[in-house]
Amino acid sequence: MCTPNRKGNNMERAHIAACLLFAIMPALGDGMPLDLQSFFDTDAVLETGGIGEGLALDTEGRRLDAGSLPPTFVDGAVTATQDGLARFRFAPLKQASLDALMIDGQVLPVDAGLVESIDLALLSAPGAFPNPFTSLEFRYTDGSVETRRLGPVPGWFNSPTAFDHTVYRYTDESQVQLLLRFATDFGSDEAAHLVQERGNGNAGGWRFVDGTGYVLYRLGELQGINQATLGVTVGNNFVISIATEYWDPAISTTDGYTVLANSMELYGGFEHRALGNLKQYEFDVTPFLAAGTGELYILLTDATPANGWGPFLQAISLFTGSARTFEETLEPPVDVSGATVHAMFATGSEAEKPYLYDNSGSGPSNRGHRFADASQSITYRFDLPDEVTSARLTMDLANNFVVSLGGSSDLIRYHSVSAATADERLYLVDEGNSIAGGDFRFADGTAYMIYQFDLPDDVTTAFAVVHVGNQFVIEVAAGPEGEFQVEKDWVAETGQETTDISNLTDYPIDLTKYLTNNPAKVVRLRLSDGVPSNGWGPYLKRIVIANRPDISGTTFETVLNSQDLYGEDIHTEYNKGYYTVDLAPFLVNNPRKEISVRFTDGSTSDGWGPGIFWMAVYTGQINVWSDGLVFRDLRTTLGDPVNYGACLLHRRYSVNAGKTLSAIALPSQPANEANRVYLLAATLNTAETPPRLTASRIPGGKVRITWPAAASGYRLQGATSLTPPANWTDVLGTPSKVGEEFALEIQASLATQFLRLIK
Repeated sequence: MCTPNRKGNNMERAHIAACLLFAIMPALGDGMPLDLQSFFDTDAVLETGGIGEGLALDTEGRRLDAGSLPPTFVDGAVTATQDGLARFRFAPLKQASLDALMIDGQVLPVDAGLVESIDLALLSAPGAFPNPFTSLEFRYTDGSVETRRLGPVPGWFNSPTAFDHTVYRYTDESQVQLLLRFATDFGSDEAAHLVQERGNGNAGGWRFVDGTGYVLYRLGELQGINQATLGVTVGNNFVISIATEYWDPAISTTDGYTVLANSMELYGGFEHRALGNLKQYEFDVTPFLAAGTGELYILLTDATPANGWGPFLQAISLFTGSARTFEETLEPPVDVSGATVHAMFATGSEAEKPYLYDNSGSGPSNRGHRFADASQSITYRFDLPDEVTSARLTMDLANNFVVSLGGSSDLIRYHSVSAATADERLYLVDEGNSIAGGDFRFADGTAYMIYQFDLPDDVTTAFAVVHVGNQFVIEVAAGPEGEFQVEKDWVAETGQETTDISNLTDYPIDLTKYLTNNPAKVVRLRLSDGVPSNGWGPYLKRIVIANRPDISGTTFETVLNSQDLYGEDIHTEYNKGYYTVDLAPFLVNNPRKEISVRFTDGSTSDGWGPGIFWMAVYTGQINVWSDGLVFRDLRTTLGDPVNYGACLLHRRYSVNAGKTLSAIALPSQPANEANRVYLLAATLNTAETPPRLTASRIPGGKVRITWPAAASGYRLQGATSLTPPANWTDVLGTPSKVGEEFALEIQASLATQFLRLIK
């Protein structure tokens, strides 16, 4: 509470009394290390020249190398994490000792009074610990218990933020009894069940089926099995069918088969082309086992045979019992209390749509992120308030990203559609037997494609800029029922029957006459083959509808390049993390306050371009409460990883500060999990008693705000409303110390103002 001065009129009292306190994280150094020595059972960090106690952390004999610890590290001293957000006191790491506990059901007693949070130094070696069902228990003296999820924990060669803003899926099969399981990886296990296939391919070792192709498996020797569940791990556009005896799919892929699932029906007609639906699909096959044939035939075919995005298959299993499944987008908390947020979204979400300006990239993927490989690019545009002069952009990125910024332009893009992307379906009203490729669409012979665009009602002039090649014809019609008129016929105009897309470029088409006497401002474009007899029709990459034929628009300046930062071509997402750039230079001489952000591939020849997971544009300061590295550039005893640090991570858990913590119970190691998690240190952050604000009226129409001088490290912030998201900004002025108090004088206002202290 704030304590107002009781003098003055009621209006003044109402406005100077509107003060609030704000609970904060404890300051660095307020934590109390938890003594774990009696629980240590592992020598995780090997001293220089030592041999280690007990078994190493993996079959290769690796441990963490004490020689790669920071030069400033001293055994027994309290050490800050690299981001400065936590402190730990480790066991002796530079000399022979047990220095970690392998988490497996230990109960750690606590005698620390009120605790606000706990910091853990965790290591999952060698691989990621994926189980999200394992939980910590915080036990309180009043007998109550709170749980916090322990997993997933990134492996020691991963980024500590590997799971941030990703769609995470996990299946616990500990209660499942497998009858059979095989990976569809062209190996001997799969070969034992493979009956027949046509038109199959290999993508990273996994089988895929496109067009009129198929793959048929036999699950045999099932006599006496009356009940079972079929599991098929598959993504993209698939049809899964089943039969109890052999039917030749070369003759018919429907006769004799019962459809178990069609992805186009499961997802309401949405085509998946980036494995956004890759997971295990389960079916009760008890009715089919009742046929008594002792065998099941599983057939996979393409749900969209015209465009080549059929089933991407990883595994088939038959089992009894029930699996527990987990699926969630893992989003770390974001503290925006010190910022004005202009935009904040995860890629692929509804919140992203107003800002996604130009997209020739891919995604959202099975993990929810977008990516732009080779010549692809993804551009976002942000229109900031006119009064903004400073702002920042923070992005969750990975792999070979190049980030470029541009200011405002007089270019207006009304619509932009890239072929073979998820957004194409918003504009493609008639496929006309055209076929989508990786990042293009083509229409040979009598095939065609029709796109429809609805422009703003006040638009009188516009251009369609069509990026197309080969023997194309472009026609335009006004409205959904208008007649098409030829605007561009490559072969007729040039006499060249191009078949190698050497003419692939932008072709601007003036739409002005099609917008006249067209109050709905709807136009359609049809692309067809200029020489139907030879099969080299339009090869389309993109259509942009804009206010001018030159759509280059913004001049971009590179501000981040991952290869400059890391010195190598990154394919493993080890550099996944949060990157912040200052937007202020691009707001100068930019009266419209428009900022464009473009993502391109820093290694265009190998297809490992930027992975984009999340971003925020804001003024002020935000904090993403995510995992971070304890030590930078930590190595294993085999000298790896070479260009980045092993992931000994810092993770923070909140604790109920209104209760007295008595113990922390660690989860037991699941019997079906090979990877383990090690705890090297823990710190209890004790809760502070928040300082008290007081407000009093002083001459000159001012208000004097005071708080105890013992409460160091705080700053005063104000807001005019508490309606989420409240816009808190620092109160101008430097507080002065007067006796045992800090004091700050501010001008009184007739508008309600809320005040708080934040550390």
